Amino acid sequence: MTLVARRDARAAAANGSSSSYRVDLGIGRSGSDLTASVTPQALLPTAPGTVALTLAVRDRRGQRVPLRGVPTVAVRVLANAFPVHGTWRFAGADGAFGADRGHYRHQGQDIVASEGTPVVAPAAGVVVHVAYQHGGAGHYVVLRDERAGRDYVFMHLAAGSLRVREGDRVATGQQLAAVGATGRASGPHLHFEVWRGRWQDGGEPIDPLPLLRRWASAEGISESAS
Repeated sequence: MTLVARRDARAAAANGSSSSYRVDLGIGRSGSDLTASVTPQALLPTAPGTVALTLAVRDRRGQRVPLRGVPTVAVRVLANAFPVHGTWRFAGADGAFGADRGHYRHQGQDIVASEGTPVVAPAAGVVVHVAYQHGGAGHYVVLRDERAGRDYVFMHLAAGSLRVREGDRVATGQQLAAVGATGRASGPHLHFEVWRGRWQDGGEPIDPLPLLRRWASAEGISESAS
């Protein structure tokens, strides 16, 4: 039988329009389990709203098989995602925006997490820089959120963990890399920056903490105990 999931996304847009996506999960024997993975791109556009997943089954002749008692699953789609997907905590005063580092001011917020913890895109956008800086940022990625007019910067990423290249378009919540301690870092953490405008090209860094707290609250997550 063929299993088909249909996505009905009612975005929180002014026009109240909805869209539907059909994902073919494949063919399997009756009574057996059938699984499939749906990538973040399958949930584009990433406007906030509700995704309703319904299941349809067809036999080998293509005739629909009636299902009884199978509920529709509602999935919430967030406009933004917290950039660390796992257990985390905010660093202390030395890791906060504006902290005095002697010859410069800290331009981001450090988020402490275990090595290998997934780092995800807080918003849909395009990857504009992927590079390595031995004595500073280590492996880092810059993501441009064209809708909000911001650049997001992710530093000290684990070696070999990068999943994106320059020019890639990514969806909200899509994994970019993993937490690491490359470059100049005392331990595993994500150094996260938010720039109003373009990073190192006429833009200015702003304190990421209010945004990070807002995103965490929207997801219903909180930092772990120190």
